[in-house]
Amino acid sequence: MSIFAVLTIALGLSADAFAVSLCRGAGGRFRTFGSAARMGLMFGASEAGMTLLGYLLASRFAEYVQDLDHWIALILLGGVGGHMLWEAFFGDDEADCEDEPPQKRSILGNIATVIGTSIDSAAVGVAFSVITVDIVTAVCVIGLMSFSISTLGLMIAPRVGGYLGRWAEVAGGLVLIGIGSYIFYSHTIGAAAGA
Repeated sequence: MSIFAVLTIALGLSADAFAVSLCRGAGGRFRTFGSAARMGLMFGASEAGMTLLGYLLASRFAEYVQDLDHWIALILLGGVGGHMLWEAFFGDDEADCEDEPPQKRSILGNIATVIGTSIDSAAVGVAFSVITVDIVTAVCVIGLMSFSISTLGLMIAPRVGGYLGRWAEVAGGLVLIGIGSYIFYSHTIGAAAGA
């Protein structure tokens, strides 16, 4: 997998973290770069960790499903992307962006939030286990992208509110569906045309 494809997947995965960051930061709680970066680091570490976990768990079975790798990538990436689109259009924005008082936002609440947004990364890690990818590079790129995008989201949230969150999820979902479709195409139709 090319570095461009890895960057594109990382951008798609970070859209969820960006949307949640816009909601969490809308109340102005993350006014300084330091406080936003600490929360962004939690997002980045969680996205990277879940991607690696999915990859490691699925790698044990990759040789058994090698002939189906393109289907697995299409189903997992398409499923994650489709879920993001569903949430963008039919999710409950009111509940997602509910502005709790800062004292109710505990460290455990923040941890639950970042883990919840990074579950999709585990599915991408599973997809990575059946295609050719440098997992160390992919995990680092996903972690750095999520850190950067979520920190940015926390910092700009008081000015843009929740408006951008929905469109970030739409873009991220479309990107992941596109990558899954490209992998499927290149392993089936593209491979047959090249033979």
